[in-house]
Amino acid sequence: MARYVSRRRLLAGLGAGVAMTAVAACGATPTPQIIEKEVTTIVQGTPQVVKETVVVTQVQTQVVKETSVVEKLITSTPLGGAEASIRVFDYDPTGTDAWVQADKDFEAYFAAKYPNIKVTRDQAPWTGFTEKLLTAIAGGAKYDVIYGYWEWLPLFIKNDVVGPLDDLLAQDAEVKADDFFDYAKEMVEGKTYGLAWFISGWLQWYNKDRVDKQGAPDPKALFKDGKWDYTAWHDFAKKMTYDDAGTPIFGWSMSEFRNTSVYAMLAWAYGTDYWNDDFSKSLINSPENVEAWKFMQQFFVEKLTPTPGETGQGQQGPGFTNGRIVGTQAGQWYTRNIVQDKAPDLFKIGMVPFPKGPKGSISVAALNSFYFSKKPDNPLAAFAWYKERSFSDAAAKIYAAIGGGRFPSRKSVKPATVYPFEDTEVYEWVRPTFRTFRTAPKQSEFEQLFGAAWDEMALQSRPVDQILQQLATEAEALGK
Repeated sequence: MARYVSRRRLLAGLGAGVAMTAVAACGATPTPQIIEKEVTTIVQGTPQVVKETVVVTQVQTQVVKETSVVEKLITSTPLGGAEASIRVFDYDPTGTDAWVQADKDFEAYFAAKYPNIKVTRDQAPWTGFTEKLLTAIAGGAKYDVIYGYWEWLPLFIKNDVVGPLDDLLAQDAEVKADDFFDYAKEMVEGKTYGLAWFISGWLQWYNKDRVDKQGAPDPKALFKDGKWDYTAWHDFAKKMTYDDAGTPIFGWSMSEFRNTSVYAMLAWAYGTDYWNDDFSKSLINSPENVEAWKFMQQFFVEKLTPTPGETGQGQQGPGFTNGRIVGTQAGQWYTRNIVQDKAPDLFKIGMVPFPKGPKGSISVAALNSFYFSKKPDNPLAAFAWYKERSFSDAAAKIYAAIGGGRFPSRKSVKPATVYPFEDTEVYEWVRPTFRTFRTAPKQSEFEQLFGAAWDEMALQSRPVDQILQQLATEAEALGK
């Protein structure tokens, strides 16, 4: 607690002198009165106690010493001004109960801590999020803080709607870039655009009850023995594909690899990527990618995985949480789907890192950051919200229920879990394998081409090498 130097000691030695001066000035009969007041000042926001002694001389017929304590509440100018307004373009998690509740809890927390800052939140669902944001800005809307996802950053920079954080970080006493792991930073040309509040590190989930029932080797046990590789993965899926009293059970879900950021883990495990360093040449038709796609295709050829359009949740089709698919891959965010679908009531859940490929096991680190506007109207108030939402202890606890905290972005924060079925040992095995994904200049266009090619592969409409040759040609044409 900061303290200001009191005048008590300074005046203590002068008190007698003051009294004698008063006596001399007023004659011999009057006696000065010393009134000692101890004033405690409390400054809101930054508690500071200031004690001040005041000496007053008054003409009286006798000496009287009176001490009183007076408390005054002095409100300093709050962060962002006496009244500050900020506007946030945020993700709309409607349908994900835990996230909806977490947002409500955070709103209440922030409003209590910063009553002078009025926060207006515009929201959009995940599908169409970027389009709605850019349309709103084109229509004249202004935002101080924008919800971000690492795949969207190139588009936001291209449209000049976000700016770097470096100047704010340089002046801030609470948040420093050096406290963050490198994989948690969204950097473009040496500038910091995002510091992840949520990192999704991909791993694999499986139904332990069905594994026990079929007598198959446990994937985590195989991993610990150094035997969880791509051959073991395929063998596991084959062993776990069977008929259960008339209900077809699929060994593994491969549909997630239709997403470019998820397939990247297979490409890396085979020692390849999508592009060369400057995105001038597509590598999607490299021999390593052809081999990876043929590996995926075997799951469809042998019917170890549902075909496109066949998967679903509940009664809609085979899914992991309804027990009809034995293994799948997802980030730790999947815990909220598992809980919301009540999967722990149906079976025991296992976790394991990705299998070892020809070049190792690598997990993509999918980053969720909040981005700062290029020209915020109230940067101090906006940065207060940014920091509280992203890195405060309160927010960490509030958003733990949606899967946050398993892979901390800051070096000073310990990992946290919520649900009994979570395996912290697996999380710690995954974290050292993180690699961030590079988005192409025309990522959204490439993803559409990639999805169409992936469907052809899954439906086996053409040989894989022909599909990837066309995809490479189309991808390179995007940059011309």
